[in-house]
Amino acid sequence: MRVIETSAAPAHTGPVPQAVEAGGWIYVSALFGADPTTHAIPADARDEVEQLFANLAAILEAAGAGLTDVVRVGIVMRALQRDRPVFNQVWAQRFGDHRPARSAVEASDFGRRGENARFMVEVTAFHG
Repeated sequence: MRVIETSAAPAHTGPVPQAVEAGGWIYVSALFGADPTTHAIPADARDEVEQLFANLAAILEAAGAGLTDVVRVGIVMRALQRDRPVFNQVWAQRFGDHRPARSAVEASDFGRRGENARFMVEVTAFHG
């Protein structure tokens, strides 16, 4: 197993890597739309999703992969019905014709205390 880390995406606190790779499979740990340097969450939902995808692309690039290698995304949203439309718009823009499997659930409490992230994703990719 190889640990994947990049300064182009926010680091986790504690013993959690940004991602790991084993046998071509890449597993991205809980990922947010936080700025990689300040860890601030954008005030606008669209900006947060855009930053989340930028963070994901950076981690995948560090693993030698890209968005077209993503096979599954698990999404947690703080307000699913309110925020799903903007998430879906950015999803379609970033993935284009590539359509990984996905699920989305609503949860009221996740992420770091005080950050108030709207979105969190866990991603599985394969780059063989």
